[in-house]
Amino acid sequence: MFGSVLGNAVGNVVRVGRVFCGTVIAAAAAAAAAAWLPQPAAAQDWPSRTVTITQTFPGGGSMDFAARVIAHELTEKLGQTFVVDTKIGGAGLLGLQTVSRMAPDGYNYVIGAIGPMVFRPLIDKNFNVDPDKDFEPVILIGATPNGILAAPKLGVSTVAELKAYAAKQGNKLNIGHPGPGTMGLYCGVLLAEKLGIEGNFISYRGSTQIVQDLAGGQLEAGTPAFGPNALVAKVLAISSDARLGAFPDVPTLKQAGVDITCATWNAIYAPAGTPKPIIAKLNRVIDAYLQKPETVKAFSEAGLTPWGGPPERVTKQMAEDRKTWADIVIRLENVNSK
Repeated sequence: MFGSVLGNAVGNVVRVGRVFCGTVIAAAAAAAAAAWLPQPAAAQDWPSRTVTITQTFPGGGSMDFAARVIAHELTEKLGQTFVVDTKIGGAGLLGLQTVSRMAPDGYNYVIGAIGPMVFRPLIDKNFNVDPDKDFEPVILIGATPNGILAAPKLGVSTVAELKAYAAKQGNKLNIGHPGPGTMGLYCGVLLAEKLGIEGNFISYRGSTQIVQDLAGGQLEAGTPAFGPNALVAKVLAISSDARLGAFPDVPTLKQAGVDITCATWNAIYAPAGTPKPIIAKLNRVIDAYLQKPETVKAFSEAGLTPWGGPPERVTKQMAEDRKTWADIVIRLENVNSK
């Protein structure tokens, strides 16, 4: 009996030994394999090489300005080069698609605006970017009101005079906007609706081209995001609640008798899966920069109001804007498509 018990005990020890050895070998193999996989960078060691920020509209506008001054600040504060890469197309979609497929290693970011991050998914079933699932929010950069611009050759100086001009043209007006699903489009559609005119809405790849065509007389009116480049056209009003400090002579639409408020905000996003400690580190540096008085002044001169705050503020802003604008955007999209 003792021999039987001893034999069973020995057998159990052998079996346990085999399981243990097998587990150790498997664990060692897994560790060896993991060593060959890319590991997320530790926040304290990040960045150790060049970081790319993709901005999604043509140069010369407020988004381009914000991207470049923030990249300069990050380069100085974090000791590695931050470069701005411009990828335009699809009213911001191309840049978003590109960055969403990049490695979530802390070295790739994109600036997204309210249009592609909130509006487009509401109206475009083929919009193949999911703002909530494909990205990690980093920080809200700020907001820019839309400008109500006219071609200088029209000889108008106010919104009322623009309406009177349209009346002489059969109550019709050619209005340029920065692309489908953008705040510029919906601001233009709302303006035409409020003025009681029929808008022929012409899509551009960004604000810069709208301003150029207005200055050259190829376009009658436009509703791009406002910035200093707009001054080569005739600025009739801006769509914010208050005048911009750097442009005190430009009235708001409400002051011009049109009850419309709209603004284009921009935020920085990382590919989904980017390590949270890296995002937190980047957020802290940018947020501190946005709160500086000299930053507020420089942004105001570019037509921007800096926002900042934690990453959660981006998520909250997107949710609030979906709630506020969903019905309006869907209705205006139907009006524009007729």
